[in-house]
Amino acid sequence: MAIVVRVLKARHGDCILVSHEGSGGMFNLLIDGGTSTTFRHGPRQRYAGALCNSLDELKAKGQRIDLAILTHIDDDHINGLIKAFEKPGYLGDMVKSIWFNSSRLITRHFDVPEIPENNIELLDDDPQTTVKQGKDLEELLDKMGCSRAPIIMEGQTHQAGPFTLKVLSPGRKQLEKLLHVWPPEVDAGKTSAHETDYHLTLQDIWSDDKFQSDTSVYNGSSIAFILEADDRRMLFLGDAHDGVVCESLRASGYSETNKIQLDLVKLSHHGSQYNTSSDLLGLLYSPIYIVSTDGSRHGLPNKRTVARIIKSTQGKVYFNYHHVVAPLLLAHEIEEYSSRLEVLEDEIRY
Repeated sequence: MAIVVRVLKARHGDCILVSHEGSGGMFNLLIDGGTSTTFRHGPRQRYAGALCNSLDELKAKGQRIDLAILTHIDDDHINGLIKAFEKPGYLGDMVKSIWFNSSRLITRHFDVPEIPENNIELLDDDPQTTVKQGKDLEELLDKMGCSRAPIIMEGQTHQAGPFTLKVLSPGRKQLEKLLHVWPPEVDAGKTSAHETDYHLTLQDIWSDDKFQSDTSVYNGSSIAFILEADDRRMLFLGDAHDGVVCESLRASGYSETNKIQLDLVKLSHHGSQYNTSSDLLGLLYSPIYIVSTDGSRHGLPNKRTVARIIKSTQGKVYFNYHHVVAPLLLAHEIEEYSSRLEVLEDEIRY
């Protein structure tokens, strides 16, 4: 019995592969797909990215993606998956079931007219096709017989193979806010500082730390969930809003005196200060807090988030890019606090 978590290098995005090996065989859960370059990059998409390499490894072993979760529509979470659906032989052939709160699902749930502009169009990347033609992602999923979950909302509990998934976000209010035409490229950084706060000392941050919540409608719609199997419990937050997650945890009976015991937390929104409050951290007990970003966009991760974790928890902050760590501490802070910051190796194994 083993659970392996791989936080793939997805540039400023999220792409996480969680694999469970048990008596029933392998079960692979893919959470988001990062930017388009997470699948392939370079001239004519010549080079394989981390997602492509991981899918190739699964194919070589005769495995599939048993469940794919598209947390929300931001390009740094969904575009790698779109590219992997466009490429013949990859997700279009590999995904057994999927969670995705598509515009079609949302409009049907609220019994309002569909918004065709929000449908996800895939390019036909089959080399035997002479003309690039679009095809609808949902039509492709229906054609391939992919199992579709109904709309995913807070309060639900789902069983997927060996995993139990308890949904914390989004709520009804967050989904209602998506009942409009979505922009072609969603800027997830609108509520992120575009300059870093690395010049601030930890003491400066702690002495005057006021939390402001993320206001992005699209981040607010993000699927966040607790993942459980084999007496292990992990929290994957996508880009979810802090307040929604706190409310869900408190509704489940957790509090500052009854913290949820976790093995790891994938922090929301790449370590943005607008998505991780001291109030939320006060509900969690975890040895590992993961930040997924290469630091190239929106001034993320924020040092303020790292400071809150150092002050409010006993855990360590792990990063999936080595170069992100050094700038976070000033010279006089390194000796005392560098042990709280770590770089992820290829995988976390339980």
